[in-house]
Amino acid sequence: MSRPEFEAISERRLVYNAATGFHEARAVTEKFIRGPIPLNWVCQANALPGKAGVVGLALWFLVGVQKSMRIKLTGEVERIAGCERKALYFALRALEQVGLITDVVRSPGARPSLTVSVRGPDQDSQTLAMPASPTYRS
Repeated sequence: MSRPEFEAISERRLVYNAATGFHEARAVTEKFIRGPIPLNWVCQANALPGKAGVVGLALWFLVGVQKSMRIKLTGEVERIAGCERKALYFALRALEQVGLITDVVRSPGARPSLTVSVRGPDQDSQTLAMPASPTYRS
């Protein structure tokens, strides 16, 4: 089942080869969502109406790409979530109402920026810092 929205996500990368003097195609790595993503957060987002669950996962993708819990929406969120702009904003409002995202700044003519927050078991809402990249020991 191939949908045209998913075709737009793939990209072609070129890298300059100094030996030949030409740009050559480079292997494209698959995109992924950087974790850890709290399961409780995903369960709460999936329980909301509409596209809130998939929009939430797309937001977590942006958190990994932008390396910050404070993100500015891009068109890629719509493509990943497979929804239109109105459905995206409806989902953002639902995520905001339950506290899964906070500090949403909406400006006319601009995409919103927001903070992805995580509910802790004892806290009402706790904004987490971006986890450091794992280090591997030999």
